[in-house]
Amino acid sequence: MSDRKKAIPRARMAASERDRRSRLARLMHGAGLLRGTLVLRERVCGKPNCRCRKGHKHLALYVVASKRGRLRQLYVPKAWEPRVRQWVEQYQEARRLLEEISELYWDKARTRQE
Repeated sequence: MSDRKKAIPRARMAASERDRRSRLARLMHGAGLLRGTLVLRERVCGKPNCRCRKGHKHLALYVVASKRGRLRQLYVPKAWEPRVRQWVEQYQEARRLLEEISELYWDKARTRQE
């Protein structure tokens, strides 16, 4: 087996790396991941006698993300808000953990450590 394909034995990993990898694995096998930003928007519904016409606009939650250079947005119904919030938070946590793991390997490559 070549060096490129060898997995690093967990026993040889630093405790901080094992912890980050375990947390990342739990996120990857968890409820879900959603890349995007949650945006709360105010809007007017269009009904002539609604309170939104007098300045008390309706609040609506959207998840916004870019894809192939284009911005896309999706309305999040109230019933789905907790689940979508969790997915977005889990994606952000997974991304943060990947960056931390990458930084560990950057340092290993810089110092030529195994």
